[in-house]
Amino acid sequence: MSAAVKLDAARFAPVSDVVCGFTRPGPDGGWLEACGRLTGPEDGPATVVLGGVSAGRRLIEDEDGPGWWPGVAGAGGALDPARRRLLSLDFIDAADPFPSVEDQADAALADATGLERFSIVGASYGGVIALEIAARAPDRVRRVDVLCAAARPNPMATAWRAIQRETVELAIAAGDPARGVDLARRLAMTTYRTHEEFTARFTDPDPKSRDAAGVEAYLAARGADYAGQTRPDRFLALSRSMDSADVAVEAITAPTRFFSASSDLLVPPADIEATVARMTDAKVERIDSLYGHDAFLKETRAVNAFLESAP
Repeated sequence: MSAAVKLDAARFAPVSDVVCGFTRPGPDGGWLEACGRLTGPEDGPATVVLGGVSAGRRLIEDEDGPGWWPGVAGAGGALDPARRRLLSLDFIDAADPFPSVEDQADAALADATGLERFSIVGASYGGVIALEIAARAPDRVRRVDVLCAAARPNPMATAWRAIQRETVELAIAAGDPARGVDLARRLAMTTYRTHEEFTARFTDPDPKSRDAAGVEAYLAARGADYAGQTRPDRFLALSRSMDSADVAVEAITAPTRFFSASSDLLVPPADIEATVARMTDAKVERIDSLYGHDAFLKETRAVNAFLESAP
């Protein structure tokens, strides 16, 4: 176990950073580790919180910047560090041939966290890992809340990600890897959101609005921002990890609830329903949303209500 306490400015909750390491079994075995962050009262109900591939251990805003789930994780949200003991993790992004969801689950289960029994909240890629944790350690998991995720990837989502990976690989070969990540992220944004949102925002936008420059400028900004933060090898590793997932959800014994969006193109509601049908204690709540897969990030009121309604 390795831990370092970081005392933020008065308005920030104290956090402890931990290194969650384990020995990976099998022929591709070896030592793997992920950096985690604990915040909230030590005697509070423990909750592991995992997000999409862009998420990390900075769940709650601190002096270095905003958390990845504003409006949900933080003061007044369903994941309030004044009420819960929260663990968030940076995903493992270096393993041969790539980190599996099983690897990510083992990091969350490492002894360094000090959490013996806990609930899990997982969204998108983190939702798949949440299911894997619950399947691997049923005696440690109290409850699972999964948002915009299913037990295995949809073939269309895999097709989109395959094109993104090849874009990055071509850019690496051409000597401009960041450009590949930029373009891959632009394509990804079109799968996260909906036709309806783009139509509303970018058909004759108000010249004074943030969308005045049009959809291409929007995608260029999102791509450049992501490429500035994400290494090409990390992008490829986590993309492959997503497409290799196939969780044995029949092994999950904890009560499990799913949150789905009717407009989600990446994880269609039918895939979530199929996952629920394989489980013994699971149910799903579906909402209508303009934001597709990103409903878990954009629909903060609905997400908070979903998480707060847990028994």
